[in-house]
Amino acid sequence: MHLADISTRVHDLPRSLAAVLISEACNVGLTPVIKDGDGALTRGRLSHVDQNYVRAETHAAANAIPIVKLWGGGLLASVDGLRFVVPVQTINAAPSPKYFGYKRGLTLLNAVNDQVMGIGQVVVPGTPRDPLYILDCLINLDAGP
Repeated sequence: MHLADISTRVHDLPRSLAAVLISEACNVGLTPVIKDGDGALTRGRLSHVDQNYVRAETHAAANAIPIVKLWGGGLLASVDGLRFVVPVQTINAAPSPKYFGYKRGLTLLNAVNDQVMGIGQVVVPGTPRDPLYILDCLINLDAGP
């Protein structure tokens, strides 16, 4: 549904919407899916679709369709962490000899509910003490129920 709550006249909207969703799911931005010769995949079109169609409200509406209830109630969640060595100076990187040796790193925590939807993400220093950050990721949800 469009932000203005009107029907759309955009030609080939499903292709543009799929490109935006894939770019978000892969966390790569719009640049890799832009194809200037294709009207559905221009930077302007994809930016318009991203701003007007892909919003928290549309994600909530998509999660309200009947098939989603078969996946689960959205009340269970799983948090997974990925640890990365960070080669540059940043406030989020911290030493952790267990995971990074003499280097500094960070952890990306990602929360997913039982409806297979990402509901929260947080970048934390690369310390082995993650439980409080996990609670923060689950309590301060970006999306979901």
